[in-house]
Amino acid sequence: MPRYYYETFRLVGFPAIVEQHVTFGVGYQFTEKFGVNLGFTHAFKETIKESGTDVTGQPVKIESSLEENSIDFGLTWRF
Repeated sequence: MPRYYYETFRLVGFPAIVEQHVTFGVGYQFTEKFGVNLGFTHAFKETIKESGTDVTGQPVKIESSLEENSIDFGLTWRF
């Protein structure tokens, strides 16, 4: 399979291209049965580019970029 078709399939089917990220979190236990948790994740921007020819022989280029931020909040109730 030519690299262009492989990269096209990968971008459509599996678009996550994160290579480096930073994650941190904190939690606090209010009582023996109840706690709160907070987390943050930042995935640094990554870009991939590929050029090739489509099925009709025309030159084409594809590009995909990804950068993410995520905040998680959780309550813990033990019973």
